[in-house]
Amino acid sequence: MEPLASAQETQKTPLLGLDPQGIEALCQGLGLQPFHHREVAQWIYARKCLDPLAWTNLPKAARERLAERSSSGMPLVSNQQLSSDGTRKFLLQLGDGQTIECVYIPEGERRTICVSSQVGCAMGCTFCLTAKMGFKRNLTPGEILGQFFVLESLTDIAQGSYNVVFMGMGEPMANRHNLETALAVLEDPDLMAISPKRITVSTSGLAEALEAFAQSPVCPRLSLSLNAARDELRGDLMPVNKRHNLKELRGVLQRLTRKNRERISLEYVLLGSVNDSEEDARDVARFARGLKVKVNLISFNAAEGLPFRPTAPKSAEAFRAVLQSQGITTTIRRSRGLDILAACGQLARKHWDHGVES
Repeated sequence: MEPLASAQETQKTPLLGLDPQGIEALCQGLGLQPFHHREVAQWIYARKCLDPLAWTNLPKAARERLAERSSSGMPLVSNQQLSSDGTRKFLLQLGDGQTIECVYIPEGERRTICVSSQVGCAMGCTFCLTAKMGFKRNLTPGEILGQFFVLESLTDIAQGSYNVVFMGMGEPMANRHNLETALAVLEDPDLMAISPKRITVSTSGLAEALEAFAQSPVCPRLSLSLNAARDELRGDLMPVNKRHNLKELRGVLQRLTRKNRERISLEYVLLGSVNDSEEDARDVARFARGLKVKVNLISFNAAEGLPFRPTAPKSAEAFRAVLQSQGITTTIRRSRGLDILAACGQLARKHWDHGVES
């Protein structure tokens, strides 16, 4: 593992994560004009160049001062793993020594990356390995964006368009402001230029934050982790339901539906003999009726320390049939990266080679 940044480095301003105000502050006193500030943003985010000395359309003296004032803000790649299905998982070390995971998922011509929004998670979902870590801290906008820089440099996603899911470690709505700052950069057509239609942000059900986020000009596609449509069962599986119950969540989805948003995904992890009966499916159908949603069924991804088992394939098909009979678009998602703990609910910085685990 590479050493942490020196004290001198940590006093410098990280380039990754700078918004327009941050760039203006970094350039203060250097005689640069507002159009120069936009050029700085383009060097960082569009050209992926984190060396101010290479920013050739800025005066040489300004470049030298910018180099003295700044650091890249890039995370270190501590390790990576390759699944038998081509999925790759990366362990990234942040400036304070904390680590996070992000995942690259190829499928035919399609590319998807799964990124994190927090170190750990405070939501306590009983079927999720990340929950076992507990919550460490929020990621900064630069740490969110750093995952994209790493994945673009180490995989083939930069060769074409790719899809992004904020379904890695953490609850995005609990880090909403930093997420919005990062999304503003990601979606800016002159910067990272990723279409909002290719980005999905998932939440476990922080209703007020979700509704506020939906009003943001940078809000992309949305996904709700549902997993049960009865309050008692959902409360057992997901403690957040005791704060924001299904009636409250459905009210938010109804209001978003009236605003003609694209369909919101309802993610449903099928737990064998827990939430996978046809009666459970009818509950989901009642919850979804009248909403602009689609349902993604996900078989539980087993991991040591989680007290569940995957549903039987025939149960998953029967569940889908009930929903489809009610006119609800439903798909069964195939898990990827199971052999390296890179699938949904498995990111927890565990089982890395060379003892890299925290």
